[in-house]
Parts: sequence; structure tokens; C-alpha cells
Amino acid sequence: MKLHSSLFTLIVLFISVTIFGQEGQTRFGFKAGVNFSSIASGQYNEGGIPRVGILFGLVSEIPITPEISFAPELLYSHQGNVRRFNEMGSNSTTRTHLNYINVPLLFKYYINDNVSIDLGPYTGLNIIANSVIRSGGGAPSSTKIEEGINFFDAGITGSIGYMMSQDFFISARYSRGFTSVFDNTADSLGLRAKNSVFNLSFGLYL
Repeated sequence: MKLHSSLFTLIVLFISVTIFGQEGQTRFGFKAGVNFSSIASGQYNEGGIPRVGILFGLVSEIPITPEISFAPELLYSHQGNVRRFNEMGSNSTTRTHLNYINVPLLFKYYINDNVSIDLGPYTGLNIIANSVIRSGGGAPSSTKIEEGINFFDAGITGSIGYMMSQDFFISARYSRGFTSVFDNTADSLGLRAKNSVFNLSFGLYL
């Protein structure tokens, strides 16, 4: 019930902030891309490499001035990280798969007709969390993470966008979480594990 009500709240938030745009000028579309994500912290980042995943979802743009727009999004995002380590002479990996529904609330500033700089907060909900372990050359074993994951995530995100035409665009973005990924908020060094995500995407306004 908590998950369903929270997802409903995020969707309502996305819809609400778009319907108040100037009639006839608000634009809607979709985007998709690839994530390179990590969990930024001492022990969680030790021996870690980015998890490569996907993102996709809905975008909108509400003009405020000729140069500035409000651009909320509703995205499904693969996040987490991959850790490699040596276990009794065998190379092993542990993959933490964290999948979120994210709502970035961006302000978009157009440097010129094609290039924009976007910045704003985001909020997200973790909907799936799995740990995938592969020891040596064996088959991977996937386990659902039932406890210890912080359900809520929030942070700041910024990107550079380029309009390839009136409707098509590409974007490079970095997002950094402010909240801890895990309920046990600090590792042995007293550092909190936070989401760190770089992504490349393309999109289309309808």
C-alpha cells in the first residue's frame, strides 16, 4: 500500500506541475537512454565499477520566459553498482541492482536556440532492489533485497541538452543523491552511501 500510494503521489506531482503551463505552449514527449551509476561511499565504492542500465520515461517543458522553462520529468531508472573482488583465488562480482521511479524538477536555461543548461532537484522511490552474486566462473545468483534499502531518494541533477531539430534532443546528465541508499546510513568509515548517476539520453517532443 505504501509503494502504491507513493507512486500515485509522484505521478500526480508530475501531472500537476505540467497542467499549469501556458495553454498551447507546454510541450510533452518521451526520452530514453543509458545510465552509468555507482553507490558513492567508502566501502560500497571500493573495487566498484559503474552499473550500466537503462532509463526511460516522460518529459515536459513549460515556458516561463523566452530563455527559461520549467521541465519536470517522470522516469524509470536502473541504478546501483558492481563490485569486483577476489575470493579464495577466484574473481567474483556483486551487483547491487536498484531500480527507481524518479521525478526531476528541472529549470532549463537556453544559451541559444539549440543548447540548454538544466538544473534542479529530484525525488525518487525505490521499487525493486536485487543483489546478484557471481562467484568465480559459476552461474549468477539473484536475491531480492527485502530489508536495509531506503525506500526514498532525493538529490540534485544537472544536464546539458542539445536540440537537434525542433522536436528531437539529446542530453548528458549527472545526478547526485543527498539521502542514504541504505537504512544503516554509514559504513565503517562513517560515510553515507549515496546514488551517483551519469546518463546519456535522447528524446522526442510530440
